[in-house]
Amino acid sequence: MTTDSSLREEPQLTIRPKPSAFFLRRRFLRGFGPALAFAVSGLIVLLVSGTVVVPFQQTLVLRGKMGSKSDLFADAKVQEILMRHHIRVHVTRTGSRDVATHDLSQYDFVFLSGEPAAGLVRRARADQWTGTARQPFTSPIVLATYRRYAKTLEKEKIAKPVGQQNPLYYTLDTEKFIQAMRQERSWDSLGISTFGAANGNRVLAQTSNICDSNSGATYLTLLAFLENGRRVPVVDPRPAGEPAGPPGLSAAQELASRIKPLVAAQGFPSSDLSESYANLAEGDKPIVVIYEHQYLAMQLRAKAQSGQPDSDRVLLYPKDNILTKPQFLALKPEAERLGELITFDPDLQRRAMELGFGVATPAGSTKSTRLYDFLREQGLTAPENADNDSTTPLPDNPVLEQMIKTVGDCP
Repeated sequence: MTTDSSLREEPQLTIRPKPSAFFLRRRFLRGFGPALAFAVSGLIVLLVSGTVVVPFQQTLVLRGKMGSKSDLFADAKVQEILMRHHIRVHVTRTGSRDVATHDLSQYDFVFLSGEPAAGLVRRARADQWTGTARQPFTSPIVLATYRRYAKTLEKEKIAKPVGQQNPLYYTLDTEKFIQAMRQERSWDSLGISTFGAANGNRVLAQTSNICDSNSGATYLTLLAFLENGRRVPVVDPRPAGEPAGPPGLSAAQELASRIKPLVAAQGFPSSDLSESYANLAEGDKPIVVIYEHQYLAMQLRAKAQSGQPDSDRVLLYPKDNILTKPQFLALKPEAERLGELITFDPDLQRRAMELGFGVATPAGSTKSTRLYDFLREQGLTAPENADNDSTTPLPDNPVLEQMIKTVGDCP
């Protein structure tokens, strides 16, 4: 018996629908749907606020070189604010004069603590592009000390307290202070033991390296102004009929030689004066030359942590004040955006005040009304009455450079 193949039954195929993706299955949606909806809504909020956009947009990395103003860029909150604007900053820290006298080809911007160093940079880059000079903050130099040393100076009428009982601020009679240094007075001879332990060391102020730092050079300018009979040092007068040439600096050199012993007496200069002052119980440097913002930042931290300022650390404001004008200079066009932000951005200005910087300073004033209002809001007394707004004029750059090289034996 044969079988007809044509009568064989055709095979049948069953086509089933494509299974749903796992995240669309009913069981998954029941278990994870609410959490997924919450995550999506959170993502939408981040996108609207701009926070989550940062990783998906190109970040501009800028390299800067500066001195004490690196305190700003080292701050985590400042870094966070800048990242919202897609900017990351890498900082090389060194003194302002050191910045101005070395190669800057690897950097996008500099932030100098004073006009003299900014002038050196501009002259050195006369044939290269340099952006707008911006002055976003002020921070005058001050003499930071401890209460028992301030009270010793008060007893000798070298310093005068400002404000309430146990004030944080004193006005320093600069001429009397220099006279005590000239006479090689010791703290023991001033009666320091009345307020604590004896100290046979000489009365003087410790500075950062004169050759490198703006604060050291500014203190030198103050000494020179007073040593010169309260006159700004100038270049030598040019005799009538003498042809034009390099400025004569013999008078500046001679003046600096008279000042040199007052600076040399401190010994080898330190580079971390503000850090040692803030972190050591008293240390071996009773008086150090730092910037106002460094002291105010320390007091703001103390107030936030303990509810009280550090009453043992006080400031001496020189009666002969010197206004320092920090200068931000973009060395490449892309750094201009950073200069605009630190000058005008409200969040950065607020954080700068939290770090002790004066912002939006009125023209010609050493003080920042906004900063001192902010200090009072935080429960701290403001130093606005610690001195007046009279300022000691700075000498021309050639004169200052000659004095720095003479006093510091700088190259």
